[in-house]
Amino acid sequence: PNLASAERLSLQIGLGFGIIATGGLALGLAGAASEWLLWALLLLPLPISLYRLRRDLRDLRRPSNRWLAIFVGLALVLIVIRALAPPTAWDSLVYHLTGPKIYQEAGRIHHDIDLAYLGFPKVGSMLFLLGLQLAGPELAQLFHATFFVMTVVLTSGLVRTAAPGRGWLAVAILVAVPSGALLAGWAYVDWIAAFAGLASYILIRAWDSEKIDRVLILASFYAALALNTKYTSVWLVMGLSLVVLLRGRSIRRWGAFLLGTAVFVAPFLLTNLMLTGNPVYPFFLDGIYWDDHRAFWFGRFGTGLSLPELFAAPWEASIWGIEGGFYEGHASYGATVGPLLLALIPLVALRLVLDRSARQGSVGDLVVVAGVAYLGWLIQLSSSNLLIQSRLLLPALPFLAALAAIGFDTVGQVGRRGASVRFVIGGVVAFILALTATRMAFDTAQEQPLQVTLGTESEEDYLVRRLGYHYQAMQEINRLVGEPKVRFLWEPRSYYCREGLLCEPDALLDRWWHDRKHYSTVEDIRRRWVADGVTHVLFYRDGAAAVRAAGFDPLDEPDWEALDRFLEQELVQIRALGNAYVLYEIRQ
Repeated sequence: PNLASAERLSLQIGLGFGIIATGGLALGLAGAASEWLLWALLLLPLPISLYRLRRDLRDLRRPSNRWLAIFVGLALVLIVIRALAPPTAWDSLVYHLTGPKIYQEAGRIHHDIDLAYLGFPKVGSMLFLLGLQLAGPELAQLFHATFFVMTVVLTSGLVRTAAPGRGWLAVAILVAVPSGALLAGWAYVDWIAAFAGLASYILIRAWDSEKIDRVLILASFYAALALNTKYTSVWLVMGLSLVVLLRGRSIRRWGAFLLGTAVFVAPFLLTNLMLTGNPVYPFFLDGIYWDDHRAFWFGRFGTGLSLPELFAAPWEASIWGIEGGFYEGHASYGATVGPLLLALIPLVALRLVLDRSARQGSVGDLVVVAGVAYLGWLIQLSSSNLLIQSRLLLPALPFLAALAAIGFDTVGQVGRRGASVRFVIGGVVAFILALTATRMAFDTAQEQPLQVTLGTESEEDYLVRRLGYHYQAMQEINRLVGEPKVRFLWEPRSYYCREGLLCEPDALLDRWWHDRKHYSTVEDIRRRWVADGVTHVLFYRDGAAAVRAAGFDPLDEPDWEALDRFLEQELVQIRALGNAYVLYEIRQ
């Protein structure tokens, strides 16, 4: 397709990553994911890649807006600096890196441990496994940062026809979402899904203008890549398929897109079916380590937002949402979004009213994709308290950023004073971007990641400083001799367990509740654990206290009283780490 050099380069790199992830899955299932084979998988296409890279780099152009480019460049530098430090992000330590580490130690892909998240889509896991095998967790984090950079590149082209000259503004708005930029430097999968959905959309648009069927098949590959990365990408893919239907006006081509997507998704679904007994584990069906009790705990359906709260959700998520915390009296959306999307996207309505052709053009397509993704987000918010997360909308963030830039551009076309109003709004946007850049730099300076990267601080000291008692608890259990089996209570993170030590994280924080449903006494629970080979128990006291204080989980007083008896009668304390953790040995 006729794309800018940087866009073409990003699509090629993304295609390569997708092929490598699929190849890595096949090697991992066969138990053949050795380091030299992974290097071969990575290096074989290198000669062709270098030739195309040289051609595409030669065609790159200077940025049209210097100040916006400086803002974006600063953010990318800070992201890379954080990515080069040892991993400390929550979900990375729970499963994004823990799963690949388990595969690496076993020499194969499996689901032989009670960690439900291993059943999630595996593209991210395969790429992170590649990073761990070739260099370490920092390379895995850099892979995710690379997808963020490629998403940035593709976002700039979304507004080329609808708002010429506003590409850098769309990119700046995207980068200015604080939580989005923050997790770009972590081993998460959100930006892989966002890139894949965006790549699919761009190819759908190219197919619509050129009517080349193989471009549509490639678009279906990227749609499948999004689904193979994150289950919640299904809403984005539904929006993409609707654009194909509206653009092609052909059931046959729409069916071809859906069939292509299904074919490319199939290997990952079959992998789940083989490993867990459920192709979409852990949803809808029973499977390994899964039953009705767990399905209830994991879903908690009926606890989501009410209809009035759904109408207020964009305001609440933008103004009151905060990364890693919450404001009392407001739902915790688990992310800092910033005000730009909320302020600028509604202005797109002016474009749709003033320019009827926009409804049938790229603006209409962007609205369709973003609208379906937004509707899916609202459905999730209404379903369960556990799904009240802004991050679930992140795969659609490039489309929202593009609409925000179009909304800004539209203001200047409204009446005689439109340009003046847009100038004022532009000043406010510039001020917000300056504040965002300052906060990004301040937060990175507080973390001090460069010290460990440059070697002026040891990795151990850095991890103790960043993770506190959690890393100290991991150090303590790593000192256990032999090959013990440590079962965790209210601690889902197990990445820093040493090789040869079998750690069973409490990934869903439901272990005690679940066992209470199956066994009548604490002695029965101990016997079951001993039969499972458990030798030690790590109890995250602060985690249990936080769950008890919140009162959301269905644990009643008899459950907590039984826990006290279990800790006192069935276990022997070895070491306490402040008030946070206690390590026990189980009575045999």
